[in-house]
Amino acid sequence: MSDKYHNKSDYSMFKPIGYPVRHRRKVPFQPMIALPLRYREIVKEIRRMDGMLDGFVLGAEDYLELVKDAYADNIHWTTKIEGSQLSLDEVRKLTTRYTRGETAEKNAGPIQEILNHLYSFFAEEAMALPWDVDTIRNTHGVLMKGVNPDVIPDMIRKEEVSVVGPDGTEFFITCPADNIEEELNSLIDWLNSSPYDEITTATLFFHEFESIHPFRDGNGRVGRTLFQILLQELGLKNCKLCKFEKEMLSDSATYYDLLSYADSTGVYTQLVMYIAESLDMAYRDAVAIFGEKDHLANLDENARVIVRYAKEKGNFTFNEATTWIPGLGSQTLRKILNHLVEADLIEKNGNTKGMTYSFKDPLRSLRMNIRDND
Repeated sequence: MSDKYHNKSDYSMFKPIGYPVRHRRKVPFQPMIALPLRYREIVKEIRRMDGMLDGFVLGAEDYLELVKDAYADNIHWTTKIEGSQLSLDEVRKLTTRYTRGETAEKNAGPIQEILNHLYSFFAEEAMALPWDVDTIRNTHGVLMKGVNPDVIPDMIRKEEVSVVGPDGTEFFITCPADNIEEELNSLIDWLNSSPYDEITTATLFFHEFESIHPFRDGNGRVGRTLFQILLQELGLKNCKLCKFEKEMLSDSATYYDLLSYADSTGVYTQLVMYIAESLDMAYRDAVAIFGEKDHLANLDENARVIVRYAKEKGNFTFNEATTWIPGLGSQTLRKILNHLVEADLIEKNGNTKGMTYSFKDPLRSLRMNIRDND
């Protein structure tokens, strides 16, 4: 393990007294949480770095490669901890094939599992708050379709289950099946009006979702996917560019101990801090990686202004661009636009008479393929 993982706080003392830990009924869900002042600084820094990622301007191919790398890394770790045997390199190859438009492939088992996760990452359908139980069920349906023949996607379990280790040791006794929908609704009601910041809210939701364990299989994968979506919905829209699953899951013993500790004690502080520190480290890495490819540092001020407007507008005409910088001549503007096209930052659309420009979105064709295959 890399030395950087030891930069997190020491959580070794925060373990449940004994196993199995039993789910605690929480209806209504009304958590109380106290966090150290350092937490505020971490959240402030994460928000700052999210804004930095938003401000970088990369060439389309560079951006696509870094997005694929981040998505593949996150998917590898979230499926690995659930038992997937696919290597990171194999997941990267599947991600590359997917981004080339091969979205319709249907292979049962681990390959389909990776494709499902990619769909959930790239298909940015509205999952705006407020959520309901159907939001949860639909996410399970997407992630688990064709993965486990013994599990019906999107169906809430009817049987009692517990979480066991590889040696058969029982670690956690989940929510009784008869109480699942009531507890999920209680959790979702809290989520839709949570008074806490984005990281605390997403973490508490994730923990309680795992504690309820509403499905026979796939709860970890679904919970972590919902966690990421929540972070985005609550304001950290660039968290998907960060390899946060590795930071959270590479030390699996601490990850599981803190989930169990929160269940056994009702204290969430250490779990929230662990996840906040993990996100902080993932954001730092992402800022460094994306920053190396940022084109803005190599552009003059006029070109920077045009790129920023283009990114904000999406599509625009030459005449519109002439209003962005007062006093800039048409010939100079055209040279700048041509340079930005050559740099793979914007693209021309249509013929000369009706030509428009647009900020180049490397994921546009993929999103269209996904919509066509829905």
